[in-house]
Amino acid sequence: MNIPQSFLELLKIDVDRYPVIAVVGGGGKTSLIFRLTRELREKGKTVIVSTTTRMDYEPLRPFAPDGNTEKVRKDLKEHGYTIAAHKNEDSKISGLTEEKLMELKEICDVMLIEADGAKHLPIKVPAEWEPVIPQFADLVISVVGLDSLGKPIRKTAHRMERTADFLRKSMDAPITSEDIVKIASSICGLLKNVEDRVYRVYLNKADVLEEQETAEEILEELEQRQIIASFGSIEFPGTIQDDVHAPGNFITEEADA
Repeated sequence: MNIPQSFLELLKIDVDRYPVIAVVGGGGKTSLIFRLTRELREKGKTVIVSTTTRMDYEPLRPFAPDGNTEKVRKDLKEHGYTIAAHKNEDSKISGLTEEKLMELKEICDVMLIEADGAKHLPIKVPAEWEPVIPQFADLVISVVGLDSLGKPIRKTAHRMERTADFLRKSMDAPITSEDIVKIASSICGLLKNVEDRVYRVYLNKADVLEEQETAEEILEELEQRQIIASFGSIEFPGTIQDDVHAPGNFITEEADA
């Protein structure tokens, strides 16, 4: 599978109109966020990455503890991006207050916020308190892992009981293309709390499919529901060190909360 040239183009994201982007859904959110960060930096945009839930702490990336404004400005000048969050004792980072995030968004071009957790599983149906999308977010991207297809709900879904109830299936039932369309397009699924914001869907892990037609069929179904979507796989050559120090390389991490 060819690596797409631009995820911003694939997902039709105009960051000049929609500079605050929240990412929700299944595994791959963190990787998508850093891919978008990469592309934005190449366009000369400054980016702040944060979360309203929890993310893995990556010590090789620029980090502004507690969203320290002076450190944020320094990182934006030196690296073009930074991660602004609280550092926890369990090697995780957690979100800042909405007021602090609103303050920080004024000093960057684009803010990318991980607004959901999935414990690395490819799909989820959110609980009552999820996702945690900031009120000032302009656009929401939901991520769904196509590697869930054909596998039991209990092995692929975060909030598996809730997912089974939502799909009206047993937890041993396999995930189907129709299930993914339903999860991605329902206000009780990944459209939850999106409200009147711009909405996109990214179907991740398309490289594991035996037939690409399956992803294309899901795409067509979403488009019939007036949802802009794309599919592919968020995998690149390079390392985190390369991403921080040498702008010519991409990251490989598939980390996700």
